[in-house]
Amino acid sequence: MNNKIILFFFLLLIIGCKTNKQNNIPVDLTFLETHIPNIENGKKIFDQSCITCHLYGTAGATILKDKKSWEKLLIDRNKDDIYLNVLNGFIGEKGPMPQKGACLNCSNTDLLDAIEYILFINGLSINH
Repeated sequence: MNNKIILFFFLLLIIGCKTNKQNNIPVDLTFLETHIPNIENGKKIFDQSCITCHLYGTAGATILKDKKSWEKLLIDRNKDDIYLNVLNGFIGEKGPMPQKGACLNCSNTDLLDAIEYILFINGLSINH
């Protein structure tokens, strides 16, 4: 069992290390202003991909119901930055966020719905 945990963290580290500015996915961010969140789709995407890290804080991920941390994120970053961090991945203070949150088949709107779902659970929105 311990070997599986170590392997999982090693894989997260590899994914995180591959995250850099050279691998940015080009995207027109104008949809961020017109997108109407679909919370049901966001929950589906969260349950398929995001739950792995965000349910219990695996690899330093912000825990789903840590409202204070999500509020701080909304204060510290604008909508474009939050979305681009999910899309392109990044290495934060607590650990890596893989590109597209490891949901490589997710569309741009799927990713935004997942972000909105996480915030919705905490009574927040990216459109604050």
